[in-house]
Amino acid sequence: MKNHLFYKKLKQTALDGNYSIEQVQALSFNQAADLLGTRDFTITFLNNMKRGVIDALRNRDDKANMEQLKQTAKTWLDANFPDWEAERDREDGKPYVKIWLEGRP
Repeated sequence: MKNHLFYKKLKQTALDGNYSIEQVQALSFNQAADLLGTRDFTITFLNNMKRGVIDALRNRDDKANMEQLKQTAKTWLDANFPDWEAERDREDGKPYVKIWLEGRP
């Protein structure tokens, strides 16, 4: 379904229009038909498309929240520990970050 033209069009419309998850959840068949320019799909297909679009919107929101968190942390560290350094690594396949507040030893 994720390769279907209708799904791609609905997802792109939601992302470009900065739709909220609630707006997609409330999307009716008629509204979707207006957005897609056709009524050549079923309610079941619409519900599946909405689920996929909601996943894409959650992913978009998660990325934005992570970037905001990174910026907030960097700003705080820069203000309070101007010599701070960070290192990213993996242990047993799990990523971690080490932060030295007064520079790397």
